[in-house]
Amino acid sequence: MLSSPYPFPALTPPPVHPRLMLTEKDLPRIRENLSRPENADALSVMKELCVCPVTGRGATPEYGSYNLKEYLAVEALAFRALLSGKKTDADAAIETLEILLSSFEVTGGNMGARWGGHLIFVCSEVYDWCWRYISSETKLRWIERCEEIAAAYFEMGYPPEKQAALTGHGTEAQLLRDLLAFSIAVYDERPDIYGFCAGRIFSEYIGEVAAYLGEGAHCQGPSYGSYRWTWLVWSELLFEAFSDGRIFGSLEKTADWLIYMTRPDGEALRLGDDFNETKADYNIKAPFAVPFFFAWAMTGRKDFLRLWREGYDRRFLLPDHFGMDYYKEGSWGEGCLSAVSLLIFDRRCPETASPALPPAKYFGSPACETVFRSGDTHVFLKIGEFWGSNHDHLDTGCFQFYCGAPLLTDSGVYDSYGTSHRRQYLVRTSAHNCITVEAPDKNMFGEWKSDIRYDGGTKRPDGGREPRSSSVFLSDEYRMGYLISHTEDEDGCSLAGDLTPAYSHTCSSVIRRMTYSHPDRRLTVEDEIVSLDPSSVKKLHFHCQTEPKIDGDRIIIENVRGRAILKVSSPSGVRIEAVGGDGHAFEVDGVDFPPKPPYTAEAGWGQIIVSAVEKTPRTLFRTEITAERI
Repeated sequence: MLSSPYPFPALTPPPVHPRLMLTEKDLPRIRENLSRPENADALSVMKELCVCPVTGRGATPEYGSYNLKEYLAVEALAFRALLSGKKTDADAAIETLEILLSSFEVTGGNMGARWGGHLIFVCSEVYDWCWRYISSETKLRWIERCEEIAAAYFEMGYPPEKQAALTGHGTEAQLLRDLLAFSIAVYDERPDIYGFCAGRIFSEYIGEVAAYLGEGAHCQGPSYGSYRWTWLVWSELLFEAFSDGRIFGSLEKTADWLIYMTRPDGEALRLGDDFNETKADYNIKAPFAVPFFFAWAMTGRKDFLRLWREGYDRRFLLPDHFGMDYYKEGSWGEGCLSAVSLLIFDRRCPETASPALPPAKYFGSPACETVFRSGDTHVFLKIGEFWGSNHDHLDTGCFQFYCGAPLLTDSGVYDSYGTSHRRQYLVRTSAHNCITVEAPDKNMFGEWKSDIRYDGGTKRPDGGREPRSSSVFLSDEYRMGYLISHTEDEDGCSLAGDLTPAYSHTCSSVIRRMTYSHPDRRLTVEDEIVSLDPSSVKKLHFHCQTEPKIDGDRIIIENVRGRAILKVSSPSGVRIEAVGGDGHAFEVDGVDFPPKPPYTAEAGWGQIIVSAVEKTPRTLFRTEITAERI
């Protein structure tokens, strides 16, 4: 029995089965879903899975006994038994699950936690949906086996007391779907598991989610943000399925943010560590299709349904590679969305009208981001009041500009978490359209490890350690700036911020103002920088996907169907240099840090660096960027 430090939740599962993901009242709608033309693929996949051989030997040696298709097969068998009510169908699900439970053995680490969690979740489905056909002895044995798997493989530990509710893997499936589902299924026999798991969610996660996600934008960027947000929706749906009550209540804003994070070409805006651009083609072109399905399930909004259907690909339900994980191939792994969950969650809510989303939208603190989207144009402006560590980048005050094609963008590739490319280049300030202030004394860079090259970028709060709670995250330690003002209308937007906290080790004041006028597609960036040392070198960085042309005081960037012309009108003396191409595309302090091959399409050609020639304490930069279609 688990001893919980959390108050026992007032919201508890009812003493009936089924209660996991659905109750008896949902069955007519779900049966009707099976006959709906738009769900024909899901029904076909479910039937295919019901005849899939399950061996428990795994798909590939490096993935141990885990095979995504076999786990989805057991889920499909349990769902068939739920709908038919037949003992023979229930026995098929029970016997097949036994194969996976007895054979499970994988390497530990984050993937072991995900695969072990998926097995616990599938076991929970069989347990709840076939409950009356499972003997008491078998139930207790399954509970013991799932606890063994969680204790052996979960990064959160078992009971799940490790990791944080703010960033990291503690915000993913281990607790929010897998152990929560398990605790709901076995509540009659082991209420203590629910008391710990749901108790932690009620005590910690609800408050943390409101603090860091209340304004919609996710501090981990659209890739990890959408992935982790989807697990929050899973938790919301699991509670709501048996109670008709919402626990978070504010998740819809992030689904809207994902709409604004989608560029005109259908791809995700590159922000933070981005794994979408290294995925299978169907995921690259519809990076938020799966989150939009869950947004539809949660809200009933027609625009989310439309976005889901526009991005739909059968491989989201059943990948054509088995055993591989989400980060490498492009399916939403560990059964995040499956044929069964689609058929269960589809049409959960009555259809509601789509709200009128304005062209310009501001998403407040802690991210402080503004997006303008209209036709083939997409402008992104960010202050970033606080830094979220983990998959967040040191990009305070950055911007991006898309017109017909990516023109001014982030650069680099998220090739893996611990690579030299990511550590030395990708997350760094100089890899973004940002300011750097290079002090003569590089020892001011002491908060970094000694092997990190110096780029004059922002501070790195608390040595890069992840904040364990929102009270730490929203503290002076992790503060990078202050919002000064923001405006949005149909003709453009503006965003201004005091970035001094991010540059406090080199500057006494840094102010950036960004104004976009849509009628003339002009982005004006004004920077006022007061350095502590007059001899510090102040630089602006502009990143592009193709080699730029420097024509006097003009910089011309062309990419496919778009062109951007940059002109730095202040100060009067600047040095403009283009640094990129083979051997220089990912350069920091004279050293190139290329990603692991193969490079993706948007790794970037390199950057334009504009430096103030005159060494004075106070420097005013004014840059006008005009874009056009070509």
